[in-house]
Parts: sequence; C-alpha cells; structure tokens
Amino acid sequence: MIKKLFFIPFILLLLLRVDSGKAQNLLTDKVSQQTMLKALQRIYNWEFAQANQIIASLPPSYSNHPSYYLLKALVLHWQYLPLEKSHPQFAAYEKLLNRCAKLSEARLKANKKDVEGIFFKLMAYGLKALAEVETGSLRSAVSHGRRAYRAIKQGFKKTDDFSEFYFSTGLYRYYAKQFPQSRPIIKPFMVFFPSGDKNKGLAHLRTATQKALFTRQESWVFLGDIYLKYEANIYQASLAFAHLTNTFPKNPFFALKYAECLVHLERYYEAQNYFARFKLQSLPVYRVGSLTLKGMIAERLQKNDKQAQMLYQQAIRIKGFDQRYSRDYRALAKAGLARIAAKKTDKQSQKTAKELYKQARKHTEYEWLKKVIKKALKAL
Repeated sequence: MIKKLFFIPFILLLLLRVDSGKAQNLLTDKVSQQTMLKALQRIYNWEFAQANQIIASLPPSYSNHPSYYLLKALVLHWQYLPLEKSHPQFAAYEKLLNRCAKLSEARLKANKKDVEGIFFKLMAYGLKALAEVETGSLRSAVSHGRRAYRAIKQGFKKTDDFSEFYFSTGLYRYYAKQFPQSRPIIKPFMVFFPSGDKNKGLAHLRTATQKALFTRQESWVFLGDIYLKYEANIYQASLAFAHLTNTFPKNPFFALKYAECLVHLERYYEAQNYFARFKLQSLPVYRVGSLTLKGMIAERLQKNDKQAQMLYQQAIRIKGFDQRYSRDYRALAKAGLARIAAKKTDKQSQKTAKELYKQARKHTEYEWLKKVIKKALKAL
C-alpha cells in the first residue's frame, strides 16, 4: 500500500533462475546474468521488441519460475508508463503479477526462508498495491501490502548479506514515513507495517546506487523522484536524472524529468536540448509535461506572459492525464496561470489567481511547490 514502497523493485526478479526444475542463483551463473542484464538495458532504453526477444531466449524452465512473469511485467510497465488500472494493457499486466505471486508463495510454502520467494512475493504484491493506491482503492492496497508484510520484515535483515535489498528496504523506509504525510488518510493503516525512517531510506537507496547490480538504475530513478517531489533538492534530482538520461538516451521519460529539473534550476537553454527526445510521445504525461515546461520557459526566460498563458491552458485541457506524473505538471501549469493572473490588480483576476493556486496545491505532491503556493496566497 505504500505508494512507491515496491513500485519497480521487481528488477530483483533478475537475481535468480530455474534450470531443469531446480533453483539456481543467478549471481553464480554469469551467462544467465548477462542475458538478464541485456534485457534490462533494452527495457530502460525503450527498446521493447529487442527486450522481448531476449526474454524469449530464456530456457523453457522459466515458465515455472516467478522471475519470467515479473520480467514480462516489467516490459509492460515501462512500455506503457504510467500503466494504470484503466489502461487496456493492465489486465495482461495484472495477470503476470498474479502468476508471479502464486509461484512465489509456492516456493515459500516449501521453504519460508526461500530468498526468491521473499523477493518475488514482495514485488508482485507491492506492484498490485501501487495500482490500487493510484485509483484510490486504499482498502485493496492495504490488503496487498499485508500479504507482503512478512517479506518486508525479512528484507530488513538481509541487506548486509545481499546488496539488492538496499533498494527495497530503502524505498520502504522512506515512503512508509513520507506517504502518510502526503496522504493523511493512510495513517490509521500504518499500524500494520514496520515504522519508516526517511534518512535511513535515502541512505539505503544511495548505497544501492553503488553496491547493487540489478537495482542500481532503479535506485537512481527513485532518488531523483524523491529529491524532486519531497526533499526539495532539485539539484540532487537533476544529478540522478542526468545519469539516467545519459545512460539511456532513448528513454523519453528520463529526458522529460531531466528537462524539468533543468527548467526549475533556470537552465532553460540546456533544458530545450532534451525536448526532442520526448516531444513526439503521445501519452498525456509527455504532452502535459512538454507544454508546461515550454510555458515556464516562455514566462520566465522570454517574459512572454501571453505565450506562456496559451501553453499552460493547452496543458490543463489535455484529457486522460494520469495520477502518478501528469498531475504535478498540471499543478505547475495552474500555478503559472495563477502567477500571470496575480499580476493584475482587479478583483476578478485576484480571485482567479487564488482559485488556480488552490487547485494547483490540491494536484501536486511537490512539497516545495506547496510552500511557494502558500506564500503566494498570503500575498494576495
């Protein structure tokens, strides 16, 4: 249930394999390890056909191992990012997660300390919980989270022995503390879960970027997101997304987030160099994000309020935006429209500015933007 508690940690699926019906540790199998890493690199670089070809080359024995189904889910997750419950591909995605969970629980039934079973159960139910949270189905999210409870606790004890656990425990510790602050309605449910610690969570994620093998890049993704949304450290966020953008140049999502960081840092000309990487994407997150960033550049760099207003209005009129990412771009667009309206002294413009600021505050999870809006409202 914790919003991003597990989100993508299913990359841990890459750590183990089955050969002739017997479990093997991928870390001792260099050939299979490299095959899995190649698939992962293709997925991050938005080369999904090539990734599927690599996955198809895995031995038939994978059909009875949770790793295969979680890896296929990973392809869908990134290909249709953000993949929400209303998406046509979600049914296939959920089916893969259910199969992964079933196989994981079978392993744990045979051996409650089975590392593979712990990992894959954690990932499958975590991702299912995330989908429920994003649609507001908190009870269902809690149900999935409670099924992963034992795996959560076991993960805390294994970081010294297994570096990949730094990623999953880092995410849990941070979001178990942050999410109830962002959404207070969650607080009563947290009694079912271990307590969080933001500092430890960040420390574990940073360690994962250095020590982890398969979850290293995913740790960069979440560090960037955390620094941008909650820690108000846009410079550190920019470093994370710069790393990802340079490593995976075909990934439009990484380019979008890096361009956003650069705009916030007033490095407008640098930001514009990355627009070509995502401007042709048709999903709402890219359309809303692109228009909003262009509007901010028009407003702040070019001092052209008329052009900025037009771009902001186009951004908020786009239909079908997702709850995970587009909502923050919509908030930035509405905050921009509010700034423009606030420059006028008539009562109607001032009223419009207040309403737009309040709408932006409701949309966003950016803690720094909430503070900016609070200050602006006091000044009106």
